[in-house]
Amino acid sequence: MPAASNPKRTPVFRLLTIASSGIGSFVLGLWGLKHGLGDGFAGISADMMVSVMAALCALAASVAAMSFFAGVDESANFVFNETHFDKLTGLLARPAMVGKIAEAACATSRTGEPMFLIDIDIDRFKQINDAIGYTQGDELIRAFTKRLHDCVPARALIGRIGTGEFAVLLPDHQIQGTLESMIERLIDEMMEPYELSTHQQSVSLSVGIVAMPKDGIDPVLILRRSNLALQNARASGVGNWSVFNSEMGRVADHRQWVESELHNAFERGDFDLHYQPQLDLPTGRIVGYEALIRWQHPERGMIPPMEFIQIAEETGMINPIGEWVLRKACSDARHLPDDCFVAVNISPVQFMTKDFVGLVRDTMRSTGIKPSRLELEVTETAMMQDRDRAAAILKELAEIGISVAVDDFGTGYSNLSYLIDFSFGKLKIDRSFVSRIDTDASSGAVVSTIVGLSRALGVSIIAEGVETENQATLLRAAGCEVVQGYLFGRPAPLKFSAGDRHATDEVRRVANLH
Repeated sequence: MPAASNPKRTPVFRLLTIASSGIGSFVLGLWGLKHGLGDGFAGISADMMVSVMAALCALAASVAAMSFFAGVDESANFVFNETHFDKLTGLLARPAMVGKIAEAACATSRTGEPMFLIDIDIDRFKQINDAIGYTQGDELIRAFTKRLHDCVPARALIGRIGTGEFAVLLPDHQIQGTLESMIERLIDEMMEPYELSTHQQSVSLSVGIVAMPKDGIDPVLILRRSNLALQNARASGVGNWSVFNSEMGRVADHRQWVESELHNAFERGDFDLHYQPQLDLPTGRIVGYEALIRWQHPERGMIPPMEFIQIAEETGMINPIGEWVLRKACSDARHLPDDCFVAVNISPVQFMTKDFVGLVRDTMRSTGIKPSRLELEVTETAMMQDRDRAAAILKELAEIGISVAVDDFGTGYSNLSYLIDFSFGKLKIDRSFVSRIDTDASSGAVVSTIVGLSRALGVSIIAEGVETENQATLLRAAGCEVVQGYLFGRPAPLKFSAGDRHATDEVRRVANLH
């Protein structure tokens, strides 16, 4: 920042300040010497020595003053650069970018010309940085910055607002062609591999866009909304972009409410378990029940699991909630027929906790449930987070005698080698295949293939989401004999006498859920 750019400290002001400080201090020093020495040098007294010291201090003060005022602008320049520019890239830092957005918002409010904020994020940059090392990560960021400069109009403002996140402030008149074509071209060019000193690195991007003044003029709100659009783009897949709309704001507000309310809901006891029967088609006998969590909020009513499970996983609340589900399901299983098991869904986060097997052992011991009456449903995603650890956990569970079902089979990883490495007892055909089995030949072929695979592996098979008689008939014809779905019973709470430790005869026979 040049000194002349500060109206309170012009070159003339600095010169006058330094001159006056120096002259004043020099005169003070001479006065001190005169007072102490008088007309002669004989008989040096204590007063004279004090005066000499005062003179020297005054001279030192004048030098210090000159040094201070001469360096004020250099210090201001250093502070300005430290707070306004990113050290690694030289781009505007987040605080400076917020200021530029505020300026742009004022300008667009005055002129009416749209101004776009483009939020660009390198997907999974932390994982990339950890994998290639921080030195190579810094090199990647510098290369990314250089290419970004080349891809956007010359007068666009660019800032680095996160570790792998960048913001571009762009007036409408600088966009050549349509915004859509410019963003598509930007993503394509920015996702080309980067030549680093040691290797070639590929990246994927997510891009969120907001328009001022349509989407607001508060810079903090604008950044929040651009990030919401970015998250929406990321949820849509690799290399996507999204423009902010008001629905994203409502979703974000609801998510924030859920996140803040989860702990209170757990403490209040809002959660309950409903059970859905699993039926053996040839005999018509119920062989098990899947425990499904429900959240009955005192003010907002029933909140579906899909609205809070993922948030619970991200916030860590899934561990106490998951432990409660496991303990309650095992306790409720005592009221089911002796030849029925209870199936409990296990979150990937819960599955990979430090002592998950210990939790299962403790739960079985405290509730008295037999291993054969507990089944754990684990997704492919959970097992593939850490294959070695997952294999060890599954092996321990198998040694205890607990069956593990691979939930939503066919919708996760295409690499089926884990079927050989992992110990599990059942495959669960996902409802997405079952729902189309009577209308889509390919879905029917997939179901038949999964059934054949289960037989070859020597494991059981079950299909979920069965809603029509036709679907049930086709599943049985394909060789799948155990099913679950609305056709045979909706999830509902268990009903039994409060004073009874065991179920009534009717509940023992069919575990009355209605």
